[in-house]
Amino acid sequence: MPYRLFLIALLFLAPLLLPGQTFKAFVKAGDEALARQDYQAALQHFSGALSLRPETPAVSLKYAQVALRFHAYQQAAEQFKEILDSPQGDRFPQALLGLGEVYQHTADYDQAVGYLTAFLKRPGLAPEDRAKAERILQQCRWALRQTADTLTKVAHLGRSVNTDYSEFAPLLHNDTLYYSSFRYEREEDDYDPPRRITKVLYRKGQSRGRPLRRGFNDDQLHTAHTAFSPDGNRVYFTVCDYVNASEIRCQLGYRERDSRGRWERKVNFLPNTVNQKGKTATQPSLGHDSTAQTEVLFFVQEGDAGDLELFRADIDTAGQVGEPLPLSALNTAQDDITPFFHTPTQTLYFSSAGRDNFGGYDVFRSRRTPEGWSPPVNLGLPVNSSYNDLYYSLSEDTTLAFLASNRTGAYYLDDDFEACCNDLYAVQYLLPTPDTPALTEVPDMPEPMRPGIPEPEPVPNTLQDFLPLALYFDNDEPDKRTRRTTTQRTYGETYEAYAARKPEYLDRFADPLEAELREEATYAVEAFFEEEAEKGFLFLGRFSEILLQRLKSGDTVEIFMKGYTSPRAKKDYNLALSKRRISSVRNYFRTYEAGVFLPYLENGQLILSERPFGEAAASNTVSDALDDLRNSIYHPDAARERRVEIVEIKD
Repeated sequence: MPYRLFLIALLFLAPLLLPGQTFKAFVKAGDEALARQDYQAALQHFSGALSLRPETPAVSLKYAQVALRFHAYQQAAEQFKEILDSPQGDRFPQALLGLGEVYQHTADYDQAVGYLTAFLKRPGLAPEDRAKAERILQQCRWALRQTADTLTKVAHLGRSVNTDYSEFAPLLHNDTLYYSSFRYEREEDDYDPPRRITKVLYRKGQSRGRPLRRGFNDDQLHTAHTAFSPDGNRVYFTVCDYVNASEIRCQLGYRERDSRGRWERKVNFLPNTVNQKGKTATQPSLGHDSTAQTEVLFFVQEGDAGDLELFRADIDTAGQVGEPLPLSALNTAQDDITPFFHTPTQTLYFSSAGRDNFGGYDVFRSRRTPEGWSPPVNLGLPVNSSYNDLYYSLSEDTTLAFLASNRTGAYYLDDDFEACCNDLYAVQYLLPTPDTPALTEVPDMPEPMRPGIPEPEPVPNTLQDFLPLALYFDNDEPDKRTRRTTTQRTYGETYEAYAARKPEYLDRFADPLEAELREEATYAVEAFFEEEAEKGFLFLGRFSEILLQRLKSGDTVEIFMKGYTSPRAKKDYNLALSKRRISSVRNYFRTYEAGVFLPYLENGQLILSERPFGEAAASNTVSDALDDLRNSIYHPDAARERRVEIVEIKD
């Protein structure tokens, strides 16, 4: 039986809504998509049906339940409420249960309790629905009694690690953070667009994460999770393949280092007692059990009822993995997943949906003792949230942890699916964790280069702090193929259009290359758009806020701008282009906040001056060949030349 990787595999397929398709055809196609577990297609087909007949509660219920599965909580709530408000609302008590789930996941526990209580009062409920509602109701009442730990800090790891897709399975090994990312397109896939696969990445210090190289990751299969042997010479991981549109089946394997210290290409799959036919085995973690005095592999495997359960298998001195045993004291009737064993404290951390929690999956811990496993304890707020909290791992000194979560603040691909995807978070413990002996003093913050809570970039507080402020442009923009020196467009308009072309830049610059070079090229393009172009646009907004404060206080401010171009055109054309780019920045200031700067521009209190440079200031390392589009347009070095800089402020 497959599973869903604990991240939402939003495929964003090409539109499936065909002109002239009937209501019945949409519903039939949606039901067929559900049967083959293609939930994205089902969502689109049911949406098409509702566009033809909006007041069809039975279809609205199907749509809402699939939207809930995708964590599209606002869409789900709207549909559930429309069902209850319809004349046929009493026939669909499942809408009450659905709203209870929505409000649990969004931490509105009082609302959740109300809807769940109303649902449980309805006669003739299916036993499984009643049991589910009672479990969620108990969880909500438990959550209402909890308070947050103010000495634990949780921080998003930012764009150097996280993307609009899912990142998960963080593990700090020596000085390197390893994790998995769902951002990569599967090569030669039958789906259009291709389905995505996971790869294992690494990050040193505060640098940007990069995929493991030399064939560690497969271009057809999912490669995910890492668990290192104590000597670092063996790494266990997961290899998965799709079995339908959205679900996958996984096996556990390992690689060993060769004589040069590199990971061998050969994958050694674990015996069929672990990788059982037709079942998933995934999410490995290694630890030393001091009670049994043996190395242990913890992992997740499907139980007989199809739910996911925690297992352990001892590893002998020859490295052979023994018979798996379920952790019966910890497993519940729901999924119990993402184990991490912390050897120094003999503590197993895992996520569960079957215990008192805040919603979705919460992280729990249990101590290994000579008597067995201690009762699991919820790690509480803010480590846990009302969303899914998974893949918790803890540093040896217990001051720093990592986890994956789709909580508010995680990046997402689409406004309708804002809780779609997991991001990585760092957890800073300002006091020892409850399982750690008390220390005589509060531990120091992590070293700046440790891959933990990111060093926040200083937020500029004065106009001079921004200098030079670089604002980037698409090729020959604004207003292509003209020698005009002014434009009607604002910089904000040109930037939004430029940012929307990021996928094209990735395709044109990276796709022609071989696999490993393609990964490096993808990294370079993503870094430019996310860390330079986006940063410049966001900083321009902050710059404008501070500028307005200065002007309101009576200051006179002169801003000097320089325009730059890449060397693809003649110098006179580039000079006009650089002026046109400066003109768009002028328009940005003139239209900012409905023209709030106009009075200051008219009375001379705000002066916008320019120093155009054209190609004369362009780097001679950038290609000027018109037929070399990859390097003269799509190369990040060429993109860096196309900019306006705010270079000087005069009072």
